[in-house]
Amino acid sequence: MLTFVSLAPGPEGGIVQGFNFIVPADAVRDFIGGTGVSLGAAGGFNVAWWAGLRDFFDGGYPAADRRFQEANTLHANLPDVKRMVAEAQEKIKNPPPRPLPWAWVALGVTLASSTGFGGLWARRWWRNRFRISPAQVIKLMEAGQKPVFLDARTAADFEASPLKLPGGMRVAPEEAEGPRLDLTMEPQQSLVVYCATPDEQSSARVVQHLRRRGYRNVRILKGGLGGWTNAGLPVEAKAHLPSIGVELYKHLAARQLQARRFAAGQVIFSEGEDAKGEAYIVHAGRVAIRKRVDGGEQLLRELAEGELLGELALIREMPRSASAVAATDVDLLVIGRQQLEWLIRNRPELTLEIMKRMSGWLVGAAGPARPPEPPAGPPAPQPGA
Repeated sequence: MLTFVSLAPGPEGGIVQGFNFIVPADAVRDFIGGTGVSLGAAGGFNVAWWAGLRDFFDGGYPAADRRFQEANTLHANLPDVKRMVAEAQEKIKNPPPRPLPWAWVALGVTLASSTGFGGLWARRWWRNRFRISPAQVIKLMEAGQKPVFLDARTAADFEASPLKLPGGMRVAPEEAEGPRLDLTMEPQQSLVVYCATPDEQSSARVVQHLRRRGYRNVRILKGGLGGWTNAGLPVEAKAHLPSIGVELYKHLAARQLQARRFAAGQVIFSEGEDAKGEAYIVHAGRVAIRKRVDGGEQLLRELAEGELLGELALIREMPRSASAVAATDVDLLVIGRQQLEWLIRNRPELTLEIMKRMSGWLVGAAGPARPPEPPAGPPAPQPGA
C-alpha cells in the first residue's frame, strides 16, 4: 500500500526519510483482521457517494442530497462531498426546467391521431355502408343485374331540373315517409335511390324507410344526379328539351342558380344595354328576341325551355345586340360570366352545342343560297352578220 513521499525544501528537493510509506499488503490484511471490514466489498462511503452522483445527474436532487449527507457522515468535511451537498440543495430550491418528455408526447399524439382517424374511418364507413358509386352501378348492369332507379329529389329539386336517370321512378321523400308506398317491385329487387341534395340527405331518408318496409337490397347513389352526369353517363330529359339544354342542366346545379321570373310582355333586356356579366337558361316559358331594323323592331327568333339566352354579349364582351321580351310568363336561371367561361373551357359537349347554334344563326342571317349564274356563252349572231 503506497501512501505518499515527501520532498525536502530547497533546489535539491530530496526525499525525506521516515515520511515515505510503502506498507506490504499482508500488513494491511493483518491490520484489518477482526474489524469486520471485507477487502472484496465496497465501503459504505463509496456506496453512498456513487448513489448520490447517479441521483444527482438523473435529476433526483432530494435523493442525491440524502446520499451525500450519508457520505459526509461517514467521512466528514471532504471538499467534493460538501460541494455536491451544496449543489443538490441549490437544485432543490431552484429546480432547473425539465426537458419535454418527447417520448410521452409522441405516444400521446400517436394515440390521439389513431383514435381520431379511427373515428373518422368508422364514421365514413357507417355513412357509406349503403352507398354505391356510378361506376359500381354500371358493373352491376354489366353483371346482368337490372337495378331500378328511384328519384328521391325534393319537390324543389325535381322542378329545377328536367333530367332524370334512365327509367327512374319518382318517390318523393314525403311519399316514402307516408303510411302507404305503392311500389310494384319485389322486396329482393335491387334499388338505387338518387337525389340532388348535399350528402344525399333525401336519398338517405328514403332508403331508411324502404329498409323498414322490407327492401334490403337498396342503395344510395353516391353523388346523386350530379355524380351520375359528371361521370358522363346517359340521362333522360323531357322530349322537347334541346341538346344545348340537356348539356346545360347536366353540368349545372339548377337548384343553386339564381332564378328570375318575368311576366308576359316584360322586357328582359334591351338592345345596346350592358350585359352585366349575365346569361340565362330559359327554364320555363318562351322568350322573343327582337332587333331594331329601319326604325321598327323585327322578330329574329323565339327561345323555348332549355335554350341559352344572352351568351353572345358575354362571349363578344359587347353590349346586347338585340332585345329579349317575355313572350309568355318566363322563368330564367342566371349564369354568370365565369360560370359560362368555365363550361366552355371544360365541357366540350356544351361548347360544341354552342358552336352549332351560332353556326345555324350565321347561316340563317346570310339568307338562302342563290343558284349559280349560267356561264357566259358565245355572243349571239347579229342580224345581217
